[in-house]
Amino acid sequence: MAYKVVIIDDEPWTREVIKSLVEWEEIGLELAGEASDGEFGYELIQQLSPDIVLTDVCMPHLNGIELMTRLRREGKDTLVIIISGYDDFDYIRGALKLGATDYLLKPIKAEELNSQLKHCAEILNAESGKEQHNVALTGDFLNVKWADDFYSLRESACDAIHSYDENIIRSKFELMRQLISENEKGSIGKEILICIYYTLMNALQRTISGRGFILREVFGTKETSFVFRRENTLKEILDFICDLYCYAADSMLKLQRSRNKLDINKVRHYIDEHFTEGITLEDTAAKFYVSKEYLSKVFKAEVGEGFSEYVTAKRMKKAKELILDYRIPIKEAGEMVGYLDQAHFYKVFKKYYGKTPGEIREN
Repeated sequence: MAYKVVIIDDEPWTREVIKSLVEWEEIGLELAGEASDGEFGYELIQQLSPDIVLTDVCMPHLNGIELMTRLRREGKDTLVIIISGYDDFDYIRGALKLGATDYLLKPIKAEELNSQLKHCAEILNAESGKEQHNVALTGDFLNVKWADDFYSLRESACDAIHSYDENIIRSKFELMRQLISENEKGSIGKEILICIYYTLMNALQRTISGRGFILREVFGTKETSFVFRRENTLKEILDFICDLYCYAADSMLKLQRSRNKLDINKVRHYIDEHFTEGITLEDTAAKFYVSKEYLSKVFKAEVGEGFSEYVTAKRMKKAKELILDYRIPIKEAGEMVGYLDQAHFYKVFKKYYGKTPGEIREN
């Protein structure tokens, strides 16, 4: 599991540079969240418990040193890399006294950035028994009276993805906005906005994974990380996530159609590798994301025999080999090629060869 990273910087270009330069997969890191000011950055750390924080020194509302001071006062040992300009040496010295892992001078260089992040990963790896944090705010974490209604709408939004209908998806998010706005008069707390965002994002990730896809496959180069700042509104956050839900629905539909272009050679290879495991037409169709009727029709047209006949032939030939060449007991041979019912195995074997397994062995 990857180590979680939070980036806090009020300059958009700096955040983009960091994201583009980090060797995420090679080092074993994952972007958990972004913030453009220290206050939201602090709240992100509280909610997500990241392993590594990259933070600028000079930021509005709460600077990097104040942020670190607050974290250390609370006993948090999160690894922190300070981002600084050349004229901030006093800040850098203060950060190092607070236990900053290291610092980066602007303009940020790829080699220095990844070197420091690798050092952080080595520290984390060396801490025996360290529990890696998960950004998985999927439980009933919202301590508000409207939480149950919100969770219900969240699940409806995920179900709406399967309809591939953008209007349905957007209607669910509008209901969420109305629900929250009606219950939360005035400004909504930072912790609530962050929780709303991450529970919706984790639900989206579960939906994508449940369809057999991965995030990179669905979103490609599309930006999926939201930047938290003091000026954020509920509508802005919900609109951002709603667009991702709609994009995911459209992308998965296209990927599904692409997968449905059945390659029978791959199907045969799958059968050849798994025919002893009791596979069925339904199992195989699900594996290749097609209907069993479609698989049956295409398989017979290209192979010249039906799916069941093909699998049965593979099993029978293997069973005969086990019985005659390897002297495996008949019952065990049947189980080894996927037949747990001995009587059924005898029946299929006799139908295929015209003789029972025992008669084959005697002859």
